[in-house]
Amino acid sequence: MLFLPLPALRIRWHLMGMAALVYSAQAPADTGLNWKNSSDMLAIGLPALAAGAAWGQGDTEGLKQLSLSMATSVGTAEVLKRSVHSMRPDGSDNKSFPSTHTAVAFAAARFMDKRYGAQMAPYTPWLYVAAGMTGVARVEANKHHWRDVLAGGALGWSASQWWTQAVQGGQLSVLPADHGLSLAWYRSW
Repeated sequence: MLFLPLPALRIRWHLMGMAALVYSAQAPADTGLNWKNSSDMLAIGLPALAAGAAWGQGDTEGLKQLSLSMATSVGTAEVLKRSVHSMRPDGSDNKSFPSTHTAVAFAAARFMDKRYGAQMAPYTPWLYVAAGMTGVARVEANKHHWRDVLAGGALGWSASQWWTQAVQGGQLSVLPADHGLSLAWYRSW
């Protein structure tokens, strides 16, 4: 697979969009509604940014991996919500654990971090800050407990860790074998 780096202008556009998302979460949010709106924007914006980064490079394999990461994050979160029955802090329902917003945000951040590695390195801390702000906003909006957002973040990060492969470099795989496990290492050229 041939890897084409994002042009500097496109990276700046993505970075400006990311700054707007982070700013929206840090904007004066003295009411739960403002925090909720901020968390909604971040939970939509981070996956959109990840999809835009993949789309902008013509990375159809990356789009597939992002889709699998998102589906795993959302699907697992929804199954857990229907199984655990944890009451939200505001008492609105019993689907607090885990935070799907935070799972989606961390899945997107980890996807960009792992898939594009060194290319995203200058922006990676900001991606995780925005994902973390999603969790903070959910707690401040009185929609989740801290344990909910921590679990959601771990869930999203793990889903992308599982499904996403780096564009460059080798990949180590552990595969089942007849009498144990097999290790395989490969590199795309």
